[in-house]
Amino acid sequence: MYDLIIKNGKIIDGTGSPYYRSDIAVKDGKIARIGRELGETSRVIDAAGLVVTPGFIDSHSHADTALLTHPELIEKAEQGITTSVAGQCGSSVAPNQDGYTTMGALLEDKKDLALGSNVVMLVGHSSLRKMAMGRENRAPTEAELETMKALLRDALEHGAAGMSFGLYYSPGNYAQLPELIALAKVVAEYHGVIAAHIRDEGDRVVESVEEFITVLREAGVRGVISHHKSSQPKNWGKTAKTLALIDAANEEGIDVYCDVYPYPASGTSLVAFLVPTQYRAYPDKEIIALLENKEKREEICAITRKIFGDDLHAVMITSCTACPQYEGKRISEIAEEQGKSHYDAAMDVLIETELTCSAAFFSMSEEDIERVMAHPRAMLCTDSGVARHLTTYHPRLRGAFPRVLGRYVRERKVTTLPEMIRKMTAMPAAVYELKNKGLLVEGFDADICIFDEDTIIDRADFVDCTKRAEGLSYVILNGQIVAENAVYTGAKPGGFLLRNR
Repeated sequence: MYDLIIKNGKIIDGTGSPYYRSDIAVKDGKIARIGRELGETSRVIDAAGLVVTPGFIDSHSHADTALLTHPELIEKAEQGITTSVAGQCGSSVAPNQDGYTTMGALLEDKKDLALGSNVVMLVGHSSLRKMAMGRENRAPTEAELETMKALLRDALEHGAAGMSFGLYYSPGNYAQLPELIALAKVVAEYHGVIAAHIRDEGDRVVESVEEFITVLREAGVRGVISHHKSSQPKNWGKTAKTLALIDAANEEGIDVYCDVYPYPASGTSLVAFLVPTQYRAYPDKEIIALLENKEKREEICAITRKIFGDDLHAVMITSCTACPQYEGKRISEIAEEQGKSHYDAAMDVLIETELTCSAAFFSMSEEDIERVMAHPRAMLCTDSGVARHLTTYHPRLRGAFPRVLGRYVRERKVTTLPEMIRKMTAMPAAVYELKNKGLLVEGFDADICIFDEDTIIDRADFVDCTKRAEGLSYVILNGQIVAENAVYTGAKPGGFLLRNR
């Protein structure tokens, strides 16, 4: 007897092929059979009129930031994500001087941790750098580089899928090509992958893509350009050039991919957006002291103003637990309420909140989003963790994948539904070498989404980010239902997916 049979669905198997109609039998967490008249079962899901696909794989996530305290990973399950690739943008939960000092220690200690969505781990380059040399703005010594290599090897030997760069953030942004290439060569030894938040996604986005491709070429390793975009109106359209660079690199034999989230606004900390790189090297207390100093503040604002201009209306405060009255407000609104300039209002918010608030930045064009999304080497992502205790956050945390299917496939027809499902499933499974994931074939893990292609859509937005998606009927992880009608069931059949284990 089977544990579950899904009947009468339109199966899109993840390969990019057109749908076909059949039934799927699940037994012991696996897809046991695909066909008709499959026999007896404990439960039947009638998927008539619905699409049945592999579970979605979030190619770029920060799920590791919450998995030790909120292992349910509710917002992942509630938008159809059955696997998340975490430890991105150069920052991972381990190694960490205040916690697990090696990635291996974390993965060994938590190898049986039950999760509401599977998690793949990358080790962050900035995390390695902090362990070896703190936040020093210089090249590492030979001994420090060897320490980073040893920590990296530990992570890879214990099942991490690869390494992430955060070349926009401190201290990863202090690293130059020799350091990046040396570490990338270690990843290549293990046939891993490198995901990179490149050094600049605005004025120097083309040069930053070229830099990352150089690292991949010199190291002989596979790579992913994270949440690929071109920020600020003056840079819109540059994705045509960067995608051409990706194509040329692949023609050369370098294995390069990218991922993208379906929103015209990015999200990060307010300090990372407004305070130039050279000042973010300081400890938080010293940054606050700089912002409180009139001359230093003017110096900082002058640099930032050259990039963004005088108007900060494009900046919206999202999570801000220290001062929740700012949540959901644009900097322009706060400035008007307080009778200040946009920059003084923003800098005062940073001081008042001790640099702890996050923000969304409406800086991308729909044309660039769609161009990247349609590229044959582009995957989909949330670039987010889970809500934890927060009530205000970027809506991608809850709605990215349903938004892609509703807005960009059904409404805007960026690509076909089978091709978009491939980008959400089989492609990331192949890039990150996830065994038995990403396809609906017999013998693979029973990670399955069932949805209505005519109604699926996100409902979370920047004003009310907590709304669940519509049209997502079932999410199944390792054969167990983890979400029904986009509501988490409480099941935790997931865990760490470790390479070569």
